[in-house]
Amino acid sequence: WVQKSKGEGDVTSESDSAERSDYDKQKIGATSLFLLSFIFGDWWWDGSHGIGAMLHSFISITNMPGSLTGSYEFWTSQQGFNPLDAILITIAWMLWDISILVFSFGFLSCWVGGVNGTEEYRILNDRRSYKFLLYFSVALISMDILSYTVWEGLLGVIFWPIDFIEWHFWQLVAILAAMGLNPDFDFVGRLTSQSAKE
Repeated sequence: WVQKSKGEGDVTSESDSAERSDYDKQKIGATSLFLLSFIFGDWWWDGSHGIGAMLHSFISITNMPGSLTGSYEFWTSQQGFNPLDAILITIAWMLWDISILVFSFGFLSCWVGGVNGTEEYRILNDRRSYKFLLYFSVALISMDILSYTVWEGLLGVIFWPIDFIEWHFWQLVAILAAMGLNPDFDFVGRLTSQSAKE
């Protein structure tokens, strides 16, 4: 979408500008959606949001690795849980603990990282920020599914989507917002095109 072949040169400069404008709108919309989850979302299941949730995450990090070791030892001491179960639960909870910091860093780097660079560098920076949040989101969801199977079993995983939305709604909003940072997907353009067809 934002990539152009070398042969097009200055002939497509006006088109480039229009496409960049569409991506800017998409980027602003995605960031606004994340800020909505940041400000109003319950990131710690205790009503913590925004700066308060970030402080919780900072405190959680300062308590590592002791808290991770304690979590592992606790779950391995519980009946019905083996060492692998304890590892999956501990890693999943750790990722949720740091999630607000990771998403905040990803969105911040998207806006700040390429501010003084060329247009090409800005796109490259945005793509890196998007991929960073994409990979983290994949790890977050994957570990959540694996830890869910520890509690509910393999058959119980069919109920995971419902529980995920119930317990992680605002984090899901942040994940969807991160997808809007992808400079190679013209969401605004496709939405406009679809509206025009209708």
